[in-house]
Amino acid sequence: MSGNESETLELTRALIAQNTIYPPGHEEKAAAVVASKLREAGVGSIVYEILPRRTNLVARLAGTGEKPGLAFSAHFDTIDVDLDKWSVDPFAGEIRDGKLYGRGTADMKGGMAAMTMAMIAIARSGERLKGDLVLTFSAAENSDCLGAKRLVADGHLDGVGALLISEPSGNLPLVTEKGALWLRVTANGEYAHNAFTEDRVGDRGNAIIRLTRYLDKAHDLKLNVPAHRHVKPPTINIGVIRGGHEAAFVPSKASADIDIRLAPGLSPEAVLAEFHAIAGPYINVEILDNKPAVDTPDDHPFVELCVAACRAETGRDVGPGGVGYYTDGAIICPALGLPMVIVGPGEIGMSGAIDEYVDVEKLETSALIFERIARDYLG
Repeated sequence: MSGNESETLELTRALIAQNTIYPPGHEEKAAAVVASKLREAGVGSIVYEILPRRTNLVARLAGTGEKPGLAFSAHFDTIDVDLDKWSVDPFAGEIRDGKLYGRGTADMKGGMAAMTMAMIAIARSGERLKGDLVLTFSAAENSDCLGAKRLVADGHLDGVGALLISEPSGNLPLVTEKGALWLRVTANGEYAHNAFTEDRVGDRGNAIIRLTRYLDKAHDLKLNVPAHRHVKPPTINIGVIRGGHEAAFVPSKASADIDIRLAPGLSPEAVLAEFHAIAGPYINVEILDNKPAVDTPDDHPFVELCVAACRAETGRDVGPGGVGYYTDGAIICPALGLPMVIVGPGEIGMSGAIDEYVDVEKLETSALIFERIARDYLG
């Protein structure tokens, strides 16, 4: 294995310095950093817009064609920061007590830098592998996964046989991710000035009251799904609520957006039916987006290869696990029928955290894990 520790750290800090918080995204800035680093190593890349200033990057290290390719997946966009709560500059890349701090260190510019350096290490070696190694770095993962959808539609993953994603996992191999079903609930009311509603009773035609009474039931809804070997039952979160005109008027409409994290085995149609079942005559429920759960069997050869690589580089006897977040794998794997494994240096739960960090040792080790997986799968 090649030692790229210092370059991995340097590239991660350069990526952190680029503010790619969504909204608005502006992933082009981070894509330019990766493209420049690849170019220095003699590796070409394609950088293209999916929306203004929102870009995907694809780089391909061509193999001999004897084996299917391997895709490295990561995304450029990051979650917003509350500057008043941070103790460090989220874009400065401060290193303290063996930890690199900054927005995106864990989710997932650290993993992106390590994947980039793994490709560069193989390119520098001059060895030609039997299959293509492809970087597929996307925009817009934190919203609608439009970048991943374009990667699939544009054919950049054609010929790939497996997907490795560097989302936070603490360098442990994860094979299951929950799906994300987003619903919008809309309540209709009867608009009126409050001064003239003395004769109204019950909810008094108030859309906000109708909505909140529905949301109280939705919050406590128990979704029936078989127990899963790696992930816990579904969770329901009411994340956004809106409605009303001004204080003196009965609102005629109110709505809320709900995030449901689905374990494998539960269809969006079944969930939607349960949300309809608790709705009254003034409530409408619709699907905004659905990112299906992904579940690769523990005994799949690619999983076993990744588990062995993690064990070899970390010295830990680790087995496959699962996680509650979604990744671009939710788009890519169902479309192309690919096995997926998540391995990333960030800690699970660090996504969007105050004072987000990545452990420097795990960051450096992840580049070696990625290089080993590529060599073992494509060699």
